[in-house]
Amino acid sequence: MSQNFKVYFSNTLKLTIIAIIILLLLIPLAMIKGTIREREQTKETVKEEIANATAKDQVISAPKLHYLRTITTNNNNEETHIYEKANRLDFDTKVNVETLRRSIYEILVYNSTIQISGNFIASDSLCNQKFCDLQFEISDFKGLTSIAKLIFLNQEYTFDVIQNDYNKNILSTTIKLPEDLQAGDNLDFHIDLEVKGTESIDFIASANHTTLKMESTYPHPSFNGDFLPTKRTITDKGFTAEWSVLGINTSNAANSMAVTFLDPADPYLQAERSTKYGILIIIMVFVAGLLVEFITKKKIHIIQYAVIGLSLALFYALLLAFSEFILFGLSYLIAALMTTIALTLYFRGILKNKAAYLLGIFVALFYAINFVLLQLENFALLSGTLILFILLSTIMYFTRNSNIEKEEQPQKEALP
Repeated sequence: MSQNFKVYFSNTLKLTIIAIIILLLLIPLAMIKGTIREREQTKETVKEEIANATAKDQVISAPKLHYLRTITTNNNNEETHIYEKANRLDFDTKVNVETLRRSIYEILVYNSTIQISGNFIASDSLCNQKFCDLQFEISDFKGLTSIAKLIFLNQEYTFDVIQNDYNKNILSTTIKLPEDLQAGDNLDFHIDLEVKGTESIDFIASANHTTLKMESTYPHPSFNGDFLPTKRTITDKGFTAEWSVLGINTSNAANSMAVTFLDPADPYLQAERSTKYGILIIIMVFVAGLLVEFITKKKIHIIQYAVIGLSLALFYALLLAFSEFILFGLSYLIAALMTTIALTLYFRGILKNKAAYLLGIFVALFYAINFVLLQLENFALLSGTLILFILLSTIMYFTRNSNIEKEEQPQKEALP
């Protein structure tokens, strides 16, 4: 009974220490995650520097007609700023996305050609004016690559940059209205614009009916804003998308149609997702080690478990370092091969039998499963849970008929 207690106590103590080692390994994993976030912040700083030197994310507002209207109140004449929105507004844009590289960081920028067409419906108030201003806004004027041109009622105008009533820079041009303008008349217009920016472009729906058609050779868009496209087609050669927004569906706080151009090869995003499985990989390798101990009766020392855990944590540092210079998939393969080979040789030195190669296969298999989970982003939870269930069921199968205490108890020598 005393010997059984010693075996039980020894096994319990070892499992407890291994659990403590697993918890302590959260520290290097957290340090690696911190390094990833630090590199991400550096990339964001580089992006801001490039955006300041070229142009930031662009927001294109809807054109409006502006004029001053005199209102008489208590025998006092006051001038009020009037803004009339378009009846119909059609944006048609083509976007060419490029990659700018600074040091080891790559930032997405774009050049776009934008055609804005539509019409205003003349109001009674507008018919009393001889002139009005057609105005609209872009968020970063450094992105203008050519002088914006307007055709209004078959007359050509050019825009100037002025400050509006809110001290914001806008594009504005003064238009001469027809002398015979009647309420209800259509006032057609067309604007040609060339704009560059960084990573995203946003259009503001502010008309009775707004449409947007966007076309690009870039195959990785993310549609966001307040309205999603009504039609979209995404292929390896690019994408097309169309929006249709009614004025009654918009408000001052919800009126944007936006696209962000994603970098699918962003090493920091993928490395951070990979580290989320770090502790799971460590637990699975440790369980495989305990299983091999149980089957082969060869012991792995507690310190050796700690070394194995540190090697598994170092994998993510290797992955981050390689992925900053080469493709993430190739980086993952190189880091996994280096870690697997090193651990297999270490297992060989500890166990001194073919079970070491079995553990090496387990490590390679776990890394392969991790990589598959990274690719199945939408089904990662389901896939990971099923894989863990299968692994646990396998362990239960191999240990189903075992009496650990009995097998661990040394055989007593037979009395002569």
